[in-house]
Amino acid sequence: MMGPDCQPFTPLTAGLFCAIFVSVCEHTVQILNRWGMENENLARTVGKALDILDCLGREKTCLSASEVARHCRFSRPTAYRLLNTLLNRGYVTQDRSQEEKYRLGYKILELSKSLLDSVELRQQALPFLQDLSRTVNETVHLAVLDRGEVVYIEKVESTQPVRMHSTIGSRNPVHCTALGKAILAYLPPEPQAAVLERASLAKRTRRTITERAALQAHLQQVCAQGFAVDDMENEEGIRCVGAPIFDHQGRVIAALSVSGPAYRLGLERAYQLAAQVKATGEAISRQLGYVA
Repeated sequence: MMGPDCQPFTPLTAGLFCAIFVSVCEHTVQILNRWGMENENLARTVGKALDILDCLGREKTCLSASEVARHCRFSRPTAYRLLNTLLNRGYVTQDRSQEEKYRLGYKILELSKSLLDSVELRQQALPFLQDLSRTVNETVHLAVLDRGEVVYIEKVESTQPVRMHSTIGSRNPVHCTALGKAILAYLPPEPQAAVLERASLAKRTRRTITERAALQAHLQQVCAQGFAVDDMENEEGIRCVGAPIFDHQGRVIAALSVSGPAYRLGLERAYQLAAQVKATGEAISRQLGYVA
């Protein structure tokens, strides 16, 4: 795989970001295929674009549109059209000395790095999450912000017979979850405003905050106290307390939470556990290089 001016990336770097990116995109094709016959052409086009990325990732030199077409077994006009779409989006780039030849662009590396960062975050955070779950005997989640929602990337189940149902990879709104509010509260003003602008602030329960001004005031309180509470705002009968996690640059990159049924995790107990949740977030942040 080629770097700038067709200088090769190391095999490890090439393998990592190509394998990750293509596997993620192949999952996208599977989703498109489930949409039905009316989207068959779209799925086929995405599949061909992935063939091009896979081809450029395997080869040791930059390739022309004709060479890509030959390797991928489709027409040169198709290869040229898809290469230019990928070029415009940054997924491929052209060699400065050979403008008719293409190589993988750094956009793929950016996307893969984001995924690899999440993998590293999970590995670094997991021992702390396990310790917290053992201590409080409740389910603990780790989540990141993605496209205006929180996504669970790690979970440690409690041993309680009754516990919150959730799965790694599932999504929830930011405005009514402890995880989402813990992240939102510590975002810089512009990114926070952008997330809130996109968020529907849908009413999930009778306790959900649905007014933007009220939510912003609530987030100021979250920031002041260092933790967020979801008092049955996202799901009836479930209460959560969450805290932010920061990277070495002081940016909020994730949050963790303790969740449980409201009859066991009463509001008073949730606020009592907040200190432990906050301390765990601080410990993970330090592990990631954050200095307060």
